[in-house]
Amino acid sequence: MFGFRNKKQDQDNCCQEYERHSEKDHCQQDNSEIERQDDHSKDATASSTELVQLKEKFVRLGADFQNYKKRVEKDRVEWMDKSKADLLVGILPIVDNFDRALEEARLAQNEQLNEWLKGFELINKILYDFLKEQGVEQIVQNKVFDPHFHEAVAQLDSADHASGDIIDLFEKGFSYKGKVLRTAKVTVAK
Repeated sequence: MFGFRNKKQDQDNCCQEYERHSEKDHCQQDNSEIERQDDHSKDATASSTELVQLKEKFVRLGADFQNYKKRVEKDRVEWMDKSKADLLVGILPIVDNFDRALEEARLAQNEQLNEWLKGFELINKILYDFLKEQGVEQIVQNKVFDPHFHEAVAQLDSADHASGDIIDLFEKGFSYKGKVLRTAKVTVAK
């Protein structure tokens, strides 16, 4: 390659050789730089895609947590209402017996008993006021049997009543927050 014959020619050959290697190195450097930029671009795209996915996952997780909190609160309220309804159902036989006792006392008409009767009527009113405060209401007595609100304990033939009419009430029905707590027990005409 270099023979020391002609200094000018050797210099030209040397310069040409240098330029070839230099261009090759420069091209390799440019290619390496381009590859690194492509890698950085791919990494940036992948990172940005991953960031978007993580953001979506975070938003879904937040929404799921909010739904969970609402569901737990709803379940808690339902559980409290059910517990309260169970307690109130236990009180209703006491109310029934108290009503029966007052009715019998009113029929007896005894002077000494009348003073006691006034006190018991006051207690009865307080008891019904308490039930009303708790959301318990007496089911309005319809003339016609409705299986949603009534339970037929007997059927009788009656010339005065049409078939399906309620003849007599054995036990009052009550509702709690719009739901039947206890159906009314009635006698129905055939």
